[in-house]
Amino acid sequence: MIKNAIKGFNFFSVSTYENLSKKTSYSIDTINYFYKKYESSQLRVIIGEDNFYNFTTWYRYHDILSLANIIVLCRDNDESYVKITELDNHLEENINLFNQTKFGKIHFSNQHKSKISGSILRDMIKKNESIQNSVAKVNYEFIRKNGLYK
Repeated sequence: MIKNAIKGFNFFSVSTYENLSKKTSYSIDTINYFYKKYESSQLRVIIGEDNFYNFTTWYRYHDILSLANIIVLCRDNDESYVKITELDNHLEENINLFNQTKFGKIHFSNQHKSKISGSILRDMIKKNESIQNSVAKVNYEFIRKNGLYK
């Protein structure tokens, strides 16, 4: 599904690092892997706004911020970002300043707002509600064929 989402964006690639790992994979482990693999690069972690609400509960979240910047994809809903005061000094509204920083910054992106999230899709599927109009046709078929989110 990720491959479908990034088609046409040559600056993205899909890694199987977590899939091939035989142990529990924490985000910090994956980030450490890519940090060592691409030492001179600026790492970005992209997460949905719904996942960001729990970011301070993530395993070693401080270490994540010491290695990467975070892009939070805003949702197109009535919920707004509830300030997490622990992270106030990491917020950067200006995308140009954000891009000039190697790590430690969080930017909320409003460019591609969506009403749908993985959490919402999982809930819809559990309730036997159709997701056909909520995702791309190719991803709908993939989810249905592979029985995902049940």
